[in-house]
Amino acid sequence: MASTWIWRGSYDRLEKITYDVNEPHTSGERNGQPLHAQSWTVVSPGDAVLAWSDARTIDSSRFTGAWILNVNGYIAKKLHNTEKRRIWRRAGLCGGPALHSERLFRISVVHLEPVEMLRIDSTGRPMQGKSLLPISGGWPDDPALRRVARIAVAALYALGLDIGEAEVWLGGDGRTAVHDAWPKLRDTRLEAASLRRFAAWHAAARAGTVDRQLLIGADPEFVLVTPAGKIASASRFFGAGVGGAAGADALLVGRRLLYPVAELRPEPADSPAALAANVRRLLLRAADRISDPALRWAAGAMPVPGLALGGHIHLSGTPLTSRLLRLLDSYAAFPLALVEDPAGRARRPRYGTLGDFRLQPHGGFEYRTLPSWLVSPAAAKASFALALICAREELNLSYIPALDEHFVEAYYSGDRAELVDCLDGLASALSATASYSALASYIEPLFDAARKGTTWNESSDIRVKWRLPLK
Repeated sequence: MASTWIWRGSYDRLEKITYDVNEPHTSGERNGQPLHAQSWTVVSPGDAVLAWSDARTIDSSRFTGAWILNVNGYIAKKLHNTEKRRIWRRAGLCGGPALHSERLFRISVVHLEPVEMLRIDSTGRPMQGKSLLPISGGWPDDPALRRVARIAVAALYALGLDIGEAEVWLGGDGRTAVHDAWPKLRDTRLEAASLRRFAAWHAAARAGTVDRQLLIGADPEFVLVTPAGKIASASRFFGAGVGGAAGADALLVGRRLLYPVAELRPEPADSPAALAANVRRLLLRAADRISDPALRWAAGAMPVPGLALGGHIHLSGTPLTSRLLRLLDSYAAFPLALVEDPAGRARRPRYGTLGDFRLQPHGGFEYRTLPSWLVSPAAAKASFALALICAREELNLSYIPALDEHFVEAYYSGDRAELVDCLDGLASALSATASYSALASYIEPLFDAARKGTTWNESSDIRVKWRLPLK
């Protein structure tokens, strides 16, 4: 069974986390040896290591096959407030018009989940004694507080952190803005209890994947464009918000709820080819319902100015981890950003934020960062293959450029000349995995296009490449 370790850099030791509910504090085995290569042999592939230190960086090469949390803790601790705010503005987490009638909250986060939420005053003192989270744990029931909690998780993620605290403003109109964030939790009792819960979850999650089938699904979007370049509402053909295999996705414009975007909901599959076949089957069904032959079917990042499209990917049969999210950012979002139409840069940061996810009722999760890869079957299959290989080889892909500020900045700014520098490292890491040979034929064309500077054309009709009737 996978173990969880905490590396306390100030004490030069590893400590195994126990999660016995009767234990009042985090405790466990200490190796008691000085820091050298032999002292790390207690950590096995599949283990989690919490880099619980702001005194030094951690050499992740000593933990081959392990999942390192808060690996950027030392870097984040040293960041000046102006630099942190620059990072958050880039990700759309602060900035914009001033908030009014605002309230300030401090949220403690342990691996993508809030564990405590307090209303605080401007000096940081709690204004009420108890956490605003449900007694049973989990996310707040109130929609506004859920937004606050999500922003806190995203703020820490943007700093390369998995554990820490964030302060978030909530305006009277429901808008939010990050105020500050830092590694670690202030409350040592909460820290100990939260880490024990994390250790229990980690052990159960790893054990649960042994015989579970890994499936991939999707809900890609496309838009219908008139000869005059206007949007034809998808609800004309699919109905407003209708469930099922295809429908129209909602968009709030001012105070009006519109349904301009068409969305496909294919059956999940276990391979890129099978899922692509399911997508094409739905496109054919959509063609039967869209009766206007003059409409152009468009996909990509932003085929119509101001209208961003998504190519969300669903994964089930694998636990959601921050490591897997950063792999998806690195191996899927970065390569797709290299081949997207230059106009797609305008999609970020409101959409396309790195690490954007949503938990699903079926137990899996939805990765929401990617643009609509419906531009072609090749782009779709490459996206599926990259997501699959990240999930299958999560503990074997050690190169994670999404943790490198240089590449993250290039992604958000649309700087292909800088972002392409990570491509060889991605290709080398992928080719060294056991899963690559079966998926290489889907991935390599995308990487070749990225190296050549080839981008997809969002002004084309996707029906041509998907071999759909142009009627």
